[in-house]
Amino acid sequence: MSGPTVRVLTLLELLQSHHRLSGTELAAQLGVDKRTVRRYIQALEALGIPVTTEQGRDGGYMLVAGYKLPPMMFTHEETLALSLGLLAAKKLNLAETEAAISSVQAKLERVMPAKLKSRTRLIADTINLMLPEPAPASRGVTVIAVA
Repeated sequence: MSGPTVRVLTLLELLQSHHRLSGTELAAQLGVDKRTVRRYIQALEALGIPVTTEQGRDGGYMLVAGYKLPPMMFTHEETLALSLGLLAAKKLNLAETEAAISSVQAKLERVMPAKLKSRTRLIADTINLMLPEPAPASRGVTVIAVA
């Protein structure tokens, strides 16, 4: 795993996806010792992220109930998957979602590394998705209702 900042963000992601994790479990997943986990917990608390610590044999670390942050980082593969999903959604030509799809794609591209951005644009320019056409009467209405 990369540097301390990435490990702190990974710790936050682990705490969001599990109810409670012990220091030993966190240390193993992050590839650090338990003392380093405590420092990372302090770093999260300094950022205003409410982490609860329970002492004892069954203790561990957890976020305060109900506290969630949006995903802080995506891997290159996740970003590519999101871009491909947006490309497929755009192909549906739903007037109600066109602006939102364009906005999300623009936000993604602003934070993408240049190499990944050019790769997703190349895919979008060269791939032609052939999705089945919905019946004219239900176009958009069914998809929006299901969504």
